[in-house]
Amino acid sequence: MSSSSSTPSLPKPQIPCKEEVKEEVVAATKSTLSGLRSLAAGGVGGVCAVVVGHPFDLVKVRLQTAEKGVYSGAIDVVKRTVAREGLARVSGADTGRTVGAGSQS
Repeated sequence: MSSSSSTPSLPKPQIPCKEEVKEEVVAATKSTLSGLRSLAAGGVGGVCAVVVGHPFDLVKVRLQTAEKGVYSGAIDVVKRTVAREGLARVSGADTGRTVGAGSQS
């Protein structure tokens, strides 16, 4: 009885060449930059949505919640709000909603 035990040889790990490493680094960098662009675009989109939509929402809410006869219409709401609270309030520039929308997008 001859005992011939052969142990399977493990494949040697291949070390990537310089070009392969460079290609992987370039691909990872492109992926990271793409993600950052998407994040920035979503943030800008959220801020724009608030800046555009906030004045309309403010007018709607003021008209719905005011007693009958307080405002004569939407333009009256804008005029009175700007006179009392300033343009920043109407545009939404002074609210945390703008920052919040940018971070949620």
